[in-house]
Amino acid sequence: MQQEYSTQVQMMQEQLAALAKAYLNKVYGWMALSMLVTAGSAIFAMQSDQILTWSQNNQLWLLLGTFGIILIMAFCRASLTAGALSVLFITFSALEGLALGPILCMYTTQSLGLTFACTAGMFGAMALYGAVTKRNLSGMGRTLMMLLFGLIIAGIANIFFGSSTADLVISGIGVVVFALFTAYDTQRLLAEGAYLVDTDARSKGAIMGAVQLYLDFLNLFLYLLRFLGAARD
Repeated sequence: MQQEYSTQVQMMQEQLAALAKAYLNKVYGWMALSMLVTAGSAIFAMQSDQILTWSQNNQLWLLLGTFGIILIMAFCRASLTAGALSVLFITFSALEGLALGPILCMYTTQSLGLTFACTAGMFGAMALYGAVTKRNLSGMGRTLMMLLFGLIIAGIANIFFGSSTADLVISGIGVVVFALFTAYDTQRLLAEGAYLVDTDARSKGAIMGAVQLYLDFLNLFLYLLRFLGAARD
């Protein structure tokens, strides 16, 4: 009897693990697609002086546009279809690429490649840690959000002060915060995927999960770029 119960528990755990793995694979599929769209959009902007100038002159509107899309996806998730969410996510990714174009143009190709490689390595390591660790990372959520708000406030304040030392400190903290966010979000998405069985809910959840990991990767890249980026001559 005891052995039969143990076998049933093991089978259930294996089924939950399979559901979680399939869900996370779907999340990473959406994330990979969005990053390709962003890269394509950024390259498109960088190869056209007219588009690059437009992007540089409209950074505020691009920021508001991407922020608005994220708010719509977050607060209207229940009423939107998975198809509508996917269109919004791809639109968001394309706008992010246009916004990144003028920033990436300031750095050499070699330093951009190095920064991307370091970002991918750090992101992969922290995602792996979040997936395999037995430690419950859920308690980190509130602390990370507080640190994120602190980063935003400090970054806005430093726009007026223009301190290069403060910029490096903020960037260092940003790297740590988004590395930890990567592990935290990965573990949370695995837990979500194990118990989310409704097909529509899983589709929507995968897209929203991809948004979170995309933002973790993008911010990690931008903060690392301040350390590793070499300005063009």
